[in-house]
Amino acid sequence: MSGTTGPTAISATIRAKQGKGASRQARLAGSVPAVIYGMKKDPLAVTVDPRELAKAVTGPLRRNAVLTLNLKDAAGKAQGARHVLVRELQIHPVRRTPSHVDFLELDPKVPALMKVPLEVTGKSKAVADGAKLQLVVRTINVSVVPTEVPEKLLLDVTGQGFGVMRAKSLTMPKGVTLLDSIEMPIVSVRMPRGDKEEEAAAAAAAAAPAEGAAPAAGAADAKAGAAAAPAAGKDAPKSDDKGKKK
Repeated sequence: MSGTTGPTAISATIRAKQGKGASRQARLAGSVPAVIYGMKKDPLAVTVDPRELAKAVTGPLRRNAVLTLNLKDAAGKAQGARHVLVRELQIHPVRRTPSHVDFLELDPKVPALMKVPLEVTGKSKAVADGAKLQLVVRTINVSVVPTEVPEKLLLDVTGQGFGVMRAKSLTMPKGVTLLDSIEMPIVSVRMPRGDKEEEAAAAAAAAAPAEGAAPAAGAADAKAGAAAAPAAGKDAPKSDDKGKKK
């Protein structure tokens, strides 16, 4: 596990108007429209600066980063702060810039469901022998205080042979609780299918006699004997009935 970081603060302006038209105007003004929901409160429409938002979600924790939204009204007067996570981020298909954000408000001191990236370390013994290691899942569901969420969970595969590694092989950091089943497969180590087919073809070729090779001992004698034996009734002498008495 890597170290954790504290909340990142960004500014958010409360929107007086909502709807597609208001969101379009916000984007034309250079802001990103957003909505804050959660904590049993009414949704709150705001706008945020796209540069601050991009910086917040491209840090080590990415979307697991707890953000402190410092709210202000249209006149610039402070309206308190909200602790949030980015729950949905819409990206413009052409410009690849944020076009809308959904923030989930939470209590930074209460454990919450978080998806933490899985990273493999070390080299499997089977991989050294030509096997292929594949991640079955890329994130692990855990319960953790949002301000203490790890950047990633590490899985050491050193010495691992062929087979499947399951979630129970993970070592959870202090304060982090695994929510997925301990039997959930997370890593698979096996030979590539193409290699198996090549090995089978090579074995079949080795078992078959080479073209033009001498037949096996006994096979030649049997063949020669079959050729020498006359066909039944073909060359057998015929009896002479003329000398028999009637």
